[in-house]
Amino acid sequence: MDYCGPDTVVLPVSYHGAYGLRDALDDLAGDVTSNTTVYIVDLAANDRHIEAHLLPLEQAGVDVIWYDHHQWSDDARDAVERAGVTLVVDEDECAASLLARDLGQHYDGGGIPADFDPYLQELAEVTKDIDLWIRDDPRSERLNVFATIADVDEYIDTVLKHGVDWPDSVDDRIDERLERDRELEQAAIENRSSYGVGGYSVGITYIRGGRSSQIGNDLVEEMGHDIAVICKTHGGLGIYSHSDRETFARCHEIADQLGGGGHPTAAGCEIPAETFRELADYWVTRGQSVREEVLEAVMAVVHEDGDPE
Repeated sequence: MDYCGPDTVVLPVSYHGAYGLRDALDDLAGDVTSNTTVYIVDLAANDRHIEAHLLPLEQAGVDVIWYDHHQWSDDARDAVERAGVTLVVDEDECAASLLARDLGQHYDGGGIPADFDPYLQELAEVTKDIDLWIRDDPRSERLNVFATIADVDEYIDTVLKHGVDWPDSVDDRIDERLERDRELEQAAIENRSSYGVGGYSVGITYIRGGRSSQIGNDLVEEMGHDIAVICKTHGGLGIYSHSDRETFARCHEIADQLGGGGHPTAAGCEIPAETFRELADYWVTRGQSVREEVLEAVMAVVHEDGDPE
């Protein structure tokens, strides 16, 4: 069932990609009409100019609904709501399950709508399983890998057609990627460096491939670190702690120190580099060039806690 209609336009954006939310909003502003609804999904506002970026949509009388599950500051909430945005945030859901839940409330007053195809309900639940790092469903890891190896159009077309019951040819590609990733992940774990910060054990490593979330999970849940920082080749940083939230649950605050954000036990940001030379130094040193600033960001958050119990 196509709830949004055949004229729906999807503009994929990311925090660290060349095409970001500001670019998407600029492109939309010239094409929308007053009967258009714009959905912003799975992004937390981390741009202090976000209100200005949203202004053209507000002036055009466009309905903007923003679904997210990350941590939001009061200032960010106020900024987007001043711009006329309807903000729906639930930190206990992933964006897919939150959107599915809200569609149900919109269409029939509660729950998933009766004509919402069951395989799409299942897709939302499997997405939630990996996005919130619940990991009760083994299919969620494979869904995550497929999202990594497929381009955006292929991924959307495949999961909308098949849900998580995709063709064997997709499974073969996932198996091949997982085999390669596991070798790179093991190398990253073995090459980690350990630091003590404010009574917490911080493990930092640089990856040339593989799943940063899996490496972060292994460092905190298998190797005993309280906080894991994963330096990625494209210049992003992944920050992780144990999913039970009992040891440390302020990863989003560390990311915020470096201009990013996310969840209490999984967050992300860009490396503190402003020139290509600094980025090149980051590659050559395999992340060593930024570790002092990263550790300072960790210290800025954990110093209030003192030694963990």
